[in-house]
Amino acid sequence: MNTNSLAAVAVALLLVLSGVGGFVQLSGANTAATASTPTDSYVVEQGESCYPIEPLSTNGTVESFYDYRNHETHPEDVDRMYSSYGTEHLQEDDTSLLFLHEGTDGLSLVMVHDQVDGDTEGGAVTFDIAGLPSEAEWVVQDDLYDGETNMATWDSGDGWASASWIWSEARTDGGAIQGGLNDEFAVTIQPAFNEEAEHYDNEDLYDPEFHGDGVIEDWEVLSGNADDPDRTELPSLEEPVTIRTGTCDTPSVSYDRTDDGTTANIQGASADDRIALQPTAGTDANVTFETVELAGVEDSGSITFEDRQPDGLPDAPDDVESLSYLTMTGESTQDASATITFSVEAEYLEQQGLSPEDITLYEADDGDWVESETAVTGESGSTYQFTAEVSSLEGVTVTQQPASESAIPGFEAGIAAAVIALLAALWAVRGRDR
Repeated sequence: MNTNSLAAVAVALLLVLSGVGGFVQLSGANTAATASTPTDSYVVEQGESCYPIEPLSTNGTVESFYDYRNHETHPEDVDRMYSSYGTEHLQEDDTSLLFLHEGTDGLSLVMVHDQVDGDTEGGAVTFDIAGLPSEAEWVVQDDLYDGETNMATWDSGDGWASASWIWSEARTDGGAIQGGLNDEFAVTIQPAFNEEAEHYDNEDLYDPEFHGDGVIEDWEVLSGNADDPDRTELPSLEEPVTIRTGTCDTPSVSYDRTDDGTTANIQGASADDRIALQPTAGTDANVTFETVELAGVEDSGSITFEDRQPDGLPDAPDDVESLSYLTMTGESTQDASATITFSVEAEYLEQQGLSPEDITLYEADDGDWVESETAVTGESGSTYQFTAEVSSLEGVTVTQQPASESAIPGFEAGIAAAVIALLAALWAVRGRDR
């Protein structure tokens, strides 16, 4: 056998070894996950009213745009009345503002109550916000600082966040939420203004009368130019408001927070629509359920997502281990199907000696676990992304298969030894030919 032939055999055996041993690279594993098509239309809905809006765009972050100042963030010679100074040109007395901000850090949901240095007595507001992506968080908190005089309270959980504010005369309160809003989303705010706010009659506060009986009289949505935006007054201070991607002609999605999860409410859908819903994250920190894209819903319906094992099913399918559960119940689960998108931490797979192909989603179907078609769709560096098609919406579980082994014990080692021997022979032949 000549040198070229020997080299060809060695290369062929190396390729066989790489395939048998499970070292073949996943398609696209070294490239960034394909980005979703940007969604650049937004609406605000309250009751039967729907308003198209545009984000207020600037060349900075939402934190710099809001410009919240207190004694911990600004020196004494700078105005710092525990308020937003960056939105001062937008503020109005006794008015709460709601808008999207688009800047160098992406899209954010922003709310500002009242006017700094204005003719206002103060106020109290509570917002409970549901339907948030798992990565969403408060990135601006007006007020948040150390000390008992800070009476604003902040909270967050799986798919929701809340804040209760109380402020005195000539000041503002508010905040901004960021994370996961650059893709399709719908977020619902349950408002509680004035007497309905958590801190309005809260005697446990450092200063229960801090709001000075001030009231919010108007709730406005801003849109367009960040210097001089369009203003739309919302019809009610009591009804929930949903801000979402899409248009007023696309199906409407809103969210309610329940004791154990969130409920997605769908209106105006047809069987041909594919409706992206925000589920809860699941029961395990290494796995995150990201999207449930629903099909087959007629007109209206609802689905409640809960981080728990579906009732009446075994802990796991045969011969596999369940990592995370998501239960889905409601009116829209009977005839609908869905594409489930989820992610798994790459570090977890590495620690368990697993490859992405060892991850499979099972769906609950008539009291049993049924394997679903699951595909690896991307890698972000820290996580792998997966999609799975399901025809039953009772519940799902992400599972791990046992780490793959060679079909013939010792086969890989034998191939490796053969390759080493052939390579040694190749170098010997080359030496004699010189």
